[in-house]
Amino acid sequence: MSYQALVDTVNMVYPQDEIAGNEFKELFTPRRLKKGEYFVKIGKRTSEAAFILSGVMRTFYLTSDGVEYNKTFFVENTFAISYAAVLQRSESYLAFQALTDCDILVADYYKIEELFKRHRCVETFIRVIIQNEWVIKKEQRELRLVLNSAEERYLYFKQEYPGLENRIPQYHIASHLGITPIQLSRIRAKMANRNK
Repeated sequence: MSYQALVDTVNMVYPQDEIAGNEFKELFTPRRLKKGEYFVKIGKRTSEAAFILSGVMRTFYLTSDGVEYNKTFFVENTFAISYAAVLQRSESYLAFQALTDCDILVADYYKIEELFKRHRCVETFIRVIIQNEWVIKKEQRELRLVLNSAEERYLYFKQEYPGLENRIPQYHIASHLGITPIQLSRIRAKMANRNK
């Protein structure tokens, strides 16, 4: 598996000097997840972060009555981590599952943190990722669920995850949008008719 996508993504977010970049890259090892396999299970402790080389992963939580709600999708060139569980050194309340076969690079987050002492650029990179991917996007999604119509949420989904609707089952998208699969079908049909 090539590490170039990891290097390119990191440098696009926040450029690393050569020594820091190499030390960061060396923390990652390749792993393959088959469709349906879990990267993180609910109730399990984890310290791992994954970089997605190929495939689609979802993160979801379960309600008390066993209903799954998809929180986020991870596609190529994104990082997946149960951040609250890692920072609090606690059990994860989220599950991370491969929706397709996935090739990923995996590192121990605590070893990444050890690089902060030697390389400020690594620490800055992680801070930018946390702010952009986990804080800002989380807040935006929570606001959309409250303020936007189902159709507007679907349009945002298509912008955020271009082409993803052709790669995963529609019920996963409906769960992410907070609607039923039937509602999603109606929205898609309505939009298709409008574009004729």
